[in-house]
Amino acid sequence: MKILTLSTFPYQKPRHGGQHRVFNIVEKYKSLGHSVESAGVLGSRIYESQEGFLAVPEQEDLAKQVDDPLFMEDIAIGRMFANSEPHFLSLASQIRSVPDAIHVEHPWLFEFACAYRKSVGKPDMKLIYGSANVEHKLKYSILKPHRSELEASSAAEEVLACELFAIKNADAICCVSQQDMEWTRQFTTAPCVVALNGVSKRDATAAGVQAASRISEHKKFALYCASGHPPNVTGFFDIFGAGLGCIAPDQLLVIAGSAGPSVMSHRLASRTPGINSRLRAAGEVDEATLQGLLNAAHAIVLPIMQGEGTNLKTAEALWAKKYIVATTKAMRGFETFKHAQGLHINDVPSDFLQSLQTAMSANPLEVALQELPTREEVLWERTLLSLSDLLK
Repeated sequence: MKILTLSTFPYQKPRHGGQHRVFNIVEKYKSLGHSVESAGVLGSRIYESQEGFLAVPEQEDLAKQVDDPLFMEDIAIGRMFANSEPHFLSLASQIRSVPDAIHVEHPWLFEFACAYRKSVGKPDMKLIYGSANVEHKLKYSILKPHRSELEASSAAEEVLACELFAIKNADAICCVSQQDMEWTRQFTTAPCVVALNGVSKRDATAAGVQAASRISEHKKFALYCASGHPPNVTGFFDIFGAGLGCIAPDQLLVIAGSAGPSVMSHRLASRTPGINSRLRAAGEVDEATLQGLLNAAHAIVLPIMQGEGTNLKTAEALWAKKYIVATTKAMRGFETFKHAQGLHINDVPSDFLQSLQTAMSANPLEVALQELPTREEVLWERTLLSLSDLLK
């Protein structure tokens, strides 16, 4: 079978969770014996170019599609490439071979996929909606701190309409959590499967461990891995906004990923006690350094307070076999691990900080041998098994 994946980000050099997810979905399809081609539109100027992907449109062009192109660029891109003939043809020209099925990750380019199927006269072409979140809820939570209630609600309604279009027109749907699938099934009779976010087997190298030691200044540290996605930054201040007193003077909290610079430049940073002395923002790091940090960390924190779906960093933390201090949101989809060794789940900031302090004062975690096989359930090879059933 020929499969096309459509997305608003490249994936060949994955950095954030969405890119890792598409990368592994593509690899899974290939492992099942299918040929895979990818195309899309780069949703941001920070993305590297990739064959088959068009550059992000200019801001003034996006502004013709939506009132708020800063926060609604995904909706704007979807409308532009579905409804503007020159843009439609430009994206369609990136598709070298007419596919038998199109996997659309996120709802933004689903209308384009429908139009493309019609334009090539192949009504039996199957459209798969890859749902990575309940998008309208996430959009509302992102806009609420920055826009009026009316504007945030209106934007969420626009996203919901886009989301429901994808759900109602999909031949099959791949959801990222059981909860998301239950919400989705209210609007469709199409077959739905759950494919959790996962993690790949990787080992720390000597160079990666050395790089991690330089970042941590050879101190015991807790690790927060996150992109600059707004909920990641908001979640940090929801939990740590009162200060980093739970981190001892001879310890550190290290943030790996673009969330670090975003946290340090946030308006609340100057009001957060201990942020300069006990936090190190490493910024984006290469894979070797990331594995070195995961290997050397004493604990991993997951202060996720917003969003649906499942968190790839949760899978990463479970596979790292370190102490984990997480919120209930961070554990969505991974509830079977709620009694895992070293895991503390707290939604009250003071309890979260107390658990982190307890973990940081404990001896290094040693996961029991009988628990190790269950941790393998977070590997991509296990979490994406349902894609085989989806294609059947």
